[in-house]
Amino acid sequence: MAETHAATEAGTGTATETGAILDDRRERRRLPLVGLVLSALYVAGVTLYLFVQGQNPADLRLNELGDFLGGVSSPLAFLWLVLGFFQQSREIRLSGKALHLQASEMRRSVDEHRRLASGGAERGEG
Repeated sequence: MAETHAATEAGTGTATETGAILDDRRERRRLPLVGLVLSALYVAGVTLYLFVQGQNPADLRLNELGDFLGGVSSPLAFLWLVLGFFQQSREIRLSGKALHLQASEMRRSVDEHRRLASGGAERGEG
């Protein structure tokens, strides 16, 4: 992303790249927000279910409490695992774009050096 940002600052970026950077920033904030909202809804739902059923986890024996907590927390762990997968996938996609931009800048640099070198050689001959 630094290469994309640097290309945009250098004036070689387009408005589309700038829009993509802003979209990436929004998406980066969106996944944790979705996770927090879903986690809060889940905890509220479990709490409401326990209240309606008239059950109190504090009344459980220690092994039953462990089973209860393991069962209640596993959907949350799975949710955050999936969100982490999406985050990692997005980061890999951004790294690929950054590498592509870096490679194109390298090609431009090599072409420019060739052009300058051939211009210097022509001046030396003439």
